[in-house]
Amino acid sequence: MLLQLIASAYFDFLRQFASLVRDPVGYGVGVPHGDGHPVLLIPGFTAGDWSLGTLARWLGRVGYRPYLSGIDLNVGCPRRTMELVGWRLEKIAHESGQRVTIIGHSLGGVLGRAIAAANPANVRQVVALGSPIRDGWTGVHDQVRPALQAIQAFWQTFSDDPDDCSTTECACAFVAAVFAPTPEEGRFSAIYTRRDEIVNWQSCIDDAGSNFEVSGLHASLIVNREVYRILGSILADAPGESAAA
Repeated sequence: MLLQLIASAYFDFLRQFASLVRDPVGYGVGVPHGDGHPVLLIPGFTAGDWSLGTLARWLGRVGYRPYLSGIDLNVGCPRRTMELVGWRLEKIAHESGQRVTIIGHSLGGVLGRAIAAANPANVRQVVALGSPIRDGWTGVHDQVRPALQAIQAFWQTFSDDPDDCSTTECACAFVAAVFAPTPEEGRFSAIYTRRDEIVNWQSCIDDAGSNFEVSGLHASLIVNREVYRILGSILADAPGESAAA
């Protein structure tokens, strides 16, 4: 079953990427031109900055300043990741003098929401792509969750992370930030697909935010032409304000 899901995700990724390459939106045509504000990209679980290269290049093409998170492999204690990316966010906001948009894929969107809750003055908005922001691990499909938790547990054997790390039983600041309400200073947008093979799509919905449905599967959201069109509109509509001094 798991191998079948992997194969389906792989072929859907190739199909979505090919569609993006053939579509004018992939070259920035028909998308509002950006105002040059910074956009920080955060990869999903077990992925790294390398997975977001296509999106980063597209953002630069349509008039934004994309920044990568510095994550090589997004596994391990999310609180530590949140702190490290939070420091990078502060540096970007300070150097640019502008509030930062965060775009996160899967776990990256959960991290982005938590970072925004902890640093509201420096975040303009968060856009989550297929992120289980309502339920955490329980928002992952039953047939996939054991494999992902096994990866997390294996990683923890080589670290000093507590056994309840990244679960709802963990009392660290990450869990509290994830379930905090969307800061009034910023906005939250969720892009999801009902065909998501990793995350229950209902877990991606934020009743207080803006929610957009697209076709395709989970992994391919980062190269999905429908996602890019929506991102163009969301980013162009973001209020321009200075970052905290």
